[in-house]
Amino acid sequence: MVRGVERSAICILSTLGTHLELKQCKNEGITSYSNLMYRESTMNIHSRLALLGCLLTSSAVSAEGSATLVALSERDFLGEMPVVLSVSRLAQRLDETPGAVTILDRDFIRLSGARDVADLLRVVPGFQSFTSYETDAPMAVYHGRIDDWANRIQVLVDGRSVYSGFIQGSAGLGWQTMAIDDVERIEVFRGSNSATYGARAFLGVVNIVTVAPMDALGVIGSVTAGSNGVADASARVGWGAPGASYRISMDTHGDDGLRGTVGSHRTHRVNFAGAWSLGAGEGLELRAGALNIDAGRGAREYGEWGNPARMRYMGSRFFQADWSKSWSESQDVTLSVSHTEYLHRDSFAYLNPEPFFDPYYGISISFGGVEVNDAMTLQQTTRFSPNFRTVWGAELRQELIDSPSSFDTRGSVRSNFFRLFGNAEWRMFPALLLNAGLLAEQGDLGGESVSPRIMLNWSLAEGSTLRAGFSDGFRPPSAFEKYGSVKYYDRQGKNPLTYVATNGKINSETIRALELGYHGNFPQWKLSGDVRLFHESIRDGIYCSPVIPADCWNQDNYLTRGLEYQWVWKPGAATQMFWTQSWANVSGLDIVMPFPSDSYAHNARVAFSVPAHAGSLALMHAFDSGLKLSVVHHRVGSLELNSQEISGQLSSMWRTDLRLAKAFRWAGKAAEIALTLQNVDAPYQDSGKSFYFDPRAFVSLRVGL
Repeated sequence: MVRGVERSAICILSTLGTHLELKQCKNEGITSYSNLMYRESTMNIHSRLALLGCLLTSSAVSAEGSATLVALSERDFLGEMPVVLSVSRLAQRLDETPGAVTILDRDFIRLSGARDVADLLRVVPGFQSFTSYETDAPMAVYHGRIDDWANRIQVLVDGRSVYSGFIQGSAGLGWQTMAIDDVERIEVFRGSNSATYGARAFLGVVNIVTVAPMDALGVIGSVTAGSNGVADASARVGWGAPGASYRISMDTHGDDGLRGTVGSHRTHRVNFAGAWSLGAGEGLELRAGALNIDAGRGAREYGEWGNPARMRYMGSRFFQADWSKSWSESQDVTLSVSHTEYLHRDSFAYLNPEPFFDPYYGISISFGGVEVNDAMTLQQTTRFSPNFRTVWGAELRQELIDSPSSFDTRGSVRSNFFRLFGNAEWRMFPALLLNAGLLAEQGDLGGESVSPRIMLNWSLAEGSTLRAGFSDGFRPPSAFEKYGSVKYYDRQGKNPLTYVATNGKINSETIRALELGYHGNFPQWKLSGDVRLFHESIRDGIYCSPVIPADCWNQDNYLTRGLEYQWVWKPGAATQMFWTQSWANVSGLDIVMPFPSDSYAHNARVAFSVPAHAGSLALMHAFDSGLKLSVVHHRVGSLELNSQEISGQLSSMWRTDLRLAKAFRWAGKAAEIALTLQNVDAPYQDSGKSFYFDPRAFVSLRVGL
């Protein structure tokens, strides 16, 4: 875990109040701020902070929130208070963040046996994962899913937003940006965070942080094969030295998909990362990558003329540059720019033999499009005193979607976003910390929005922190929800049949989230955890009716209330247990349907979009013999799966995954062979009422650990 210790910089951290501030850092060229390493010690919290070692770049914390913190030695693994940056854009200890955070580190990710980032998030309290490629790529959602798109979570990869505005907006394709072997850690903020990231951070933020080039030196490769057509392979090469380091990774990933779907899918990825120390507290990081997915979609039954079985293509390309400069011990500035492209190709011939459709027989039906997103963020962090620090900045973002099949004669939609944001951390008293944030946004799709957040963290006693506060959030409509126009013309290009005709009058949906939380850290018991009591009031929720011609309205008003917790127990370096539970209830439905015939299905979908109860348990242990055993159990009850069927049937699922791995040496290289059994329980419904996740078994070989 602490591979950077041998080349670590000499950093002196002072404990001012109970938070970390960088006092002095003699850097040997390590330029990445993109990875936090988490450890714990058996010392009290103030002693631990005073003695924490670190490996930080001489540059500032990046604009999108990334940093490096490395423990002094492996024996500190069990004691350190984790530090995160994707919550308020300030580096904060876990007990001082303005909300609940779940951290999944590299060891947990590997030991879980998950092949996909979205699938891994099922262990996070309040999250549900879906693995189908039928309507989108596999996705994860927080506190409910009432449509086919994961469009209420802001997903970041190394701080870059991977939200796609195509169709009804989704982060589904963005979840697939990186191979899971390239992920260093995942930070999940559970709760509305528009005060930091604006549009789309409606219910939460997931920041996927990749392995820094300096931590990926050498060559590593892996292959995986098993039942259900599982066939994966990956290779990664890292080279360089302190001051300039590089990483290139490539992988292919695929299987036969869910039972009941058209099936097979194949993903190809290539990613590059480079980091340079420019001297005098200045650093630069560049990233670029490409993603290609070929996946089955549609139905095999006779008569599915508008959705026949076929293969479709989804892809993305991106470039990202992060420059940072430390002006002094108390002031840092960062600039981040990115360019992201998404490409969807999905077309087929309409072959309905009914006489009425004869003029349309053989026409091409397309659901494709091209999207280009450009973003630039400038951010400054200032420490005014040991008890007060701020971060503020601005972001410009432009999204262009070109899809004549989605916008008919309009053809394309260009939307611009301008954001001003600021967050302040003020230690009012030694035991009382105030986090205050505010974001103002002007967007072409949602107009003007202002999102405040206030959170008080009260240290009741050493290791026990109570927090309370509120946050307002918003999600503007996607381009399709606002301007969607789908028409099909006959073979002569005349006589259009209208399937979608949105009115263009909808506005942003909003949320007021109230939270009472508790964070506990008990080194003497090797135990830490978090409890969140939430009250989320959603107003003007966006709903798009399936009744033809389809339209979208601001019509959903309801409350989501509940309790969720997570606890981590690490009795020793070889053992850890992670367990979570969540209870939720949707009430106060105030929904006026434009079409009464759709009322029953939609009300049921909203009311049961959040499971009444869900829980996860992960047990992981390394034996003295070198064997590593992992057991991950997850269950969800009383959930309405997304489907066009009006059945009112609720579903539940139980899933248990087992992984047994053995480390060894092969040709002088560190290696590991692992057997993973996914879903040793009965098949369960996934995504739709007729899609099933069957038991799977596969073997993985990794060389060059």
